[in-house]
Amino acid sequence: MKHIKGFGLFEAVIMPSKIEDDAPVNSFESAVEFGRRNGFEVVDYDEFYNSLGEADKRTAPPRRGTPFFALFHPIRKIPMFVLADPNATRIIPNFKEIMLDIIGHEMVHSEQLRRRGGIEFALPDPLDRKAYFSNKEEIMAFSFTIANDLAKTQSNPEEAMKELDRVTPFSPRGPQYKMVWDSIRRNCDEKTIRKYRKYIYMYLTKMLN
Repeated sequence: MKHIKGFGLFEAVIMPSKIEDDAPVNSFESAVEFGRRNGFEVVDYDEFYNSLGEADKRTAPPRRGTPFFALFHPIRKIPMFVLADPNATRIIPNFKEIMLDIIGHEMVHSEQLRRRGGIEFALPDPLDRKAYFSNKEEIMAFSFTIANDLAKTQSNPEEAMKELDRVTPFSPRGPQYKMVWDSIRRNCDEKTIRKYRKYIYMYLTKMLN
């Protein structure tokens, strides 16, 4: 338990409910139906952008740059998966698995909203990397994202943490957790990084034990 020693008491990590739905997701329409059955919305870019308030529109991800992304919608109060390129459902291998991994992050935010009693919040600006990755709620959600990816290839929490710290050459085709973790370490102070390590380890103990 060396990864959480000395941190005192921390809130329990939020484990999103596992989605058990074998239906294929291979088109925009099938993605929309899959989301409707499982507690999240799937929309195109125009619906996403038009659904935002003016403040959030200023920091919204651009249409071009990524074929899909997700958020916990600040107005609709529901996880939302945005297909900026609807063709992604057909041309990206394992699209459904990727979508579920990403939406799990937003389901953590959904439970955070419930726990704070539905208090409104604005979307953190992803262009301000330090503020974004240091946001209290993003720390837990990104810790879930990293642990979820690590747990696919590791057998126990201690080995997973060693793998997290292993230095490897950067590759855009490398594991997703490596790219996220590198961004966090480049943009956050040591205190915030220690919080991440604590939550990642706590998630791993739930996923791997």
